[in-house]
Amino acid sequence: MEPIKWNDEKIEQHLKHLPPIRDRRSKQELFLKVQANINYKDNKWKRLPTWSLPALATACALVIFGVFAPDLMKNGVQMENSKVAQNSDKMEEKSLDGSADKDQNSAGIMKAEPSIAYHAPYLDKNLKAMKKDWVTVGYLDEQAQLVIPVSFLTDEDYYVNKVNKELKAFNPSDVGLTDSPLEKATITEEEETVVVDFPKDSINEAEEPLLQALISMTFANEGQKAKVELRMNGKNGYEFPRFGTVSEWNLQVPGAPHFRYDAPSTDSFIVSLFSTGVDADSIPKEFTDALEMMDDEQERGLQPLLPKNTVLGVNVISKDDVEITFPDSIKLSANDTEDLMMIDAILLTAESYGFESVKFNNTKLDSIGPYQLDEEIEGVTGSNFYQ
Repeated sequence: MEPIKWNDEKIEQHLKHLPPIRDRRSKQELFLKVQANINYKDNKWKRLPTWSLPALATACALVIFGVFAPDLMKNGVQMENSKVAQNSDKMEEKSLDGSADKDQNSAGIMKAEPSIAYHAPYLDKNLKAMKKDWVTVGYLDEQAQLVIPVSFLTDEDYYVNKVNKELKAFNPSDVGLTDSPLEKATITEEEETVVVDFPKDSINEAEEPLLQALISMTFANEGQKAKVELRMNGKNGYEFPRFGTVSEWNLQVPGAPHFRYDAPSTDSFIVSLFSTGVDADSIPKEFTDALEMMDDEQERGLQPLLPKNTVLGVNVISKDDVEITFPDSIKLSANDTEDLMMIDAILLTAESYGFESVKFNNTKLDSIGPYQLDEEIEGVTGSNFYQ
């Protein structure tokens, strides 16, 4: 069958043959339906009430967050992991650099590792610039094997007054030391004699062997006093457990090599061999011999500050002046505390043998600590200053 070809005329004729279509709704119903559609279209595009905006914004934000949150979290974790990886790389790089530096400068780093509180001596010119005086008081180590001289900056006063003041003010446990036996005594002076009056039985057997060295190192500084008179409860002579009754001692501090002593705290001191209580006759009589001892281990916790088998050149220019030449094997560092302690130990040893000035040669440094190494160093005063 051939398909019908539609045109306007045929469509019109076809529609005429269709049954009539009538809306059975009343006119009133049709009016209300049309009116409702018009009101709906007018209100549809009106602005929303103000109170509804926050709710709408929140709803929109939640929708957006729900859509993008997984990606954001994923990216955030990736960024954080990236930062951790970068920091880890930096730390590893720093560690590698530190290891390389340590390999290159192992000797210097190993020296600098211990964190110590070192109490250095002063130069007399620096004390004068500060308008300060000084005093030295002897204390004991924890085992009562050594006398540790500790110096203090003071105002000008009678020497015995300064000693009495520091005995009351200073707490030796702050630097790993124990009390001085002098704290038990009444100390006065009569011209060149210092009078030390102990209560009976106040000196124990551990303190007794070191008492003479302790009193000498306290009162014989720069010739302050020549003699100590001992009393017991106001009466002449003190009765010791082993020495018996002693009335007086001459105050002398012989020249002696100096060594390092590390207290149980972080404090380090430079101490004379005389601090061990040894007889003065067993100490080297010559400065050169004393220097030769200063690279050897000692008893009672004394440590050498010169490297083992070090030979220093010594040129005694006069009774007051000496030159010290370092061997090429010693490489000093201006920032190394142990190197400064080595210089101080040599200066204090030279001073104890009566030299007033020391000139160092071949140090390869212009200065270290307070010292200009291209000049003569003179006026080293006190030892182990505590502030």
